[in-house]
Amino acid sequence: MDNDRRLAFLEELIGVINSARTPEEMLNFLLDRFIEITGALTGSIMLINPETEVLEIKAARGIQAEKVHSVRLRIGEGVTGRVAQTGQALLIPDVAAVKYYVSVRDDLKSELAVPLKSEERIIGVINVDSNRPAAFTAEHRDILLAISNFVAQILSKESLIGSLKDQLARQALLIETAELLEEDLPLDRMFRKIMAAISGRIAVERGMLVLLDRDDKLTIFDGFRLSAEAMKRGVYQVGEGVVGRVYQSGKGIHIKDVSQEPEFLNRMKIWRGKATVSFYAVPIRYENKTVGVLSWEREFRSPEDSESVYALAKLIASMISNRVHLYVKAEREKEQLLKANLELKDRLVERESSIVFIGKDKSVREILDAVGIVSNTEATMLVTGETGTGKEMIAGLLHYKSARWDKPFVSLNCAAIPPTLLESELFGYRKGAFTGADRDRKGKFVQADGGTMFLDEIGDLDFNLQAKILRVLQDKIVEPIGAEKGVPVDVRVVVATNKDLKKLSAEGKFREDLFYRINVINLHLPPLRERRDDVPLLADFFLDMYNKKYKKRISGISPGCLEVLSTYTWPGNIRELQNVIERAVILTKGARIETESLPEDLRRSIPEPRDGKRSDEDFNRTILDAAKAASPGFMYDAVMERVEKILIDYALVQSDNKQTDAAALLGIHRNTLAQKMKDWK
Repeated sequence: MDNDRRLAFLEELIGVINSARTPEEMLNFLLDRFIEITGALTGSIMLINPETEVLEIKAARGIQAEKVHSVRLRIGEGVTGRVAQTGQALLIPDVAAVKYYVSVRDDLKSELAVPLKSEERIIGVINVDSNRPAAFTAEHRDILLAISNFVAQILSKESLIGSLKDQLARQALLIETAELLEEDLPLDRMFRKIMAAISGRIAVERGMLVLLDRDDKLTIFDGFRLSAEAMKRGVYQVGEGVVGRVYQSGKGIHIKDVSQEPEFLNRMKIWRGKATVSFYAVPIRYENKTVGVLSWEREFRSPEDSESVYALAKLIASMISNRVHLYVKAEREKEQLLKANLELKDRLVERESSIVFIGKDKSVREILDAVGIVSNTEATMLVTGETGTGKEMIAGLLHYKSARWDKPFVSLNCAAIPPTLLESELFGYRKGAFTGADRDRKGKFVQADGGTMFLDEIGDLDFNLQAKILRVLQDKIVEPIGAEKGVPVDVRVVVATNKDLKKLSAEGKFREDLFYRINVINLHLPPLRERRDDVPLLADFFLDMYNKKYKKRISGISPGCLEVLSTYTWPGNIRELQNVIERAVILTKGARIETESLPEDLRRSIPEPRDGKRSDEDFNRTILDAAKAASPGFMYDAVMERVEKILIDYALVQSDNKQTDAAALLGIHRNTLAQKMKDWK
């Protein structure tokens, strides 16, 4: 090549180099021109990876793709490695004569390799090969050397500028991330702001923060440029897919092209077009434990660029690890607290369901209103009423509605324990206090510390023990048997009785000072016979409860059976009704409870089956009961409501419980009948 052609070629190269958009574009053009000038069959440009000290192919011609990706020459290895080591060009006329030659094709006979040298620093090697022996000349070597030195300077300059820009952008991004972490932002908003900053500096396409949910599945806590539908689909098992493997192993993964990676599941069904998209997923670690995964996608540019972006992802993950850890910890504590509350509520529901105090009767509503008003006071409450009317249930409701609801509710029936044992049961004892006291024992009051103590049938309490109860109420101190000093307790006391304590006080059978002490608030529970309209409601409740307990599917109670239940006087009140329904559920084999499933003594107490008919005596008694139970000024409304219900019950029985026929029999519109029945539920 003469001087004129050489100068023209150099000018052409300079123009291309200056107009090249990327270093890769420039290298590929140079290699094509080198092969053209030298008449070579193959060629490559290899650059030294400064971290590994290995030569990597950056541009290649005539070499299979797998060879391009697999060939990694150490400095000093092969012809190219020797050139990178010595900085001297090598012209090999016969490769078969060179022992250290590394072949990339079986048909190659000669090779020319020149260093890429910038200011005495070797950054790579240009080599061309031919299938002809002695295919390259000294002129070829000189041309390549002249061009290679110029190219090396350009590459060094580009690398320096690019590296400096990358470093400045990374530093600015890290500073911005640190500033965002100092803001008092929720984790999702903080993540979106950080991702927006990253995208603005390195053009990230999309990203996500993945956390482990309560079901031990990896779900997308928040996403950047991801739709809500896509995020819902992004659910992974630990160890599943790229994200699952990163979480499980605690090690990051960088994928050059997601379309070529079988482990990349694309569960979010994102369309990425024809571009080569790289995926970066790094673990978020706190104290050697993985608490999440940070990942993002970005169009592939170069291996060096990918390594830089991957390193940045790891830095960002380490910076946000504390915030992610605190969020995960707070969520787990919240879940544990919620679980504990649900378990406690389940226990409370189970505890309350043994005796139920529900109803639509006016007296019931007034009682429940009163419980709601006094529940958060510390006043002692006296609950009176016949056996089985729900006195313990009211005490329980009072406790569960109070600020003491999560503390013990301790119940003791004073009439069920002999007086000789009742004192130790109430107040406890110390070891050695009497024969057989081989250890300390806490009494019921100490067991109820912080909560509520319910004393049922207090009217049967021994006169001497009444004084000790009075001291607990006044001084909040209990005296265990055999103890040298009292034990302070914080207990709210609720007492109950079916006796007339005022009368007992007048007769000297109950301490008058204790009576006035416990009678701060008095609630009287009416017997079930005075709230007959509540019988069907209670019966349905118990039916549902025992259906679940005994795994039955009894659909209801027949009208005839309800008639018997509503007419019975219920000397045992709610407790007796509950036992009757439980027995009926056990014995019933059909779809609903019939009269035959009721106890024989209850059926005998009804004069005769009514089939919707009532005797004058029954009718009069029903009206009088309604009148007596009514509040002053509401007697007429109460009686008329009762009469109306009797008529509707009669019409329903006569029409086989068909509302349309019953309404026609009564002479009212079906909607009117339905509304009245709804109001009574």
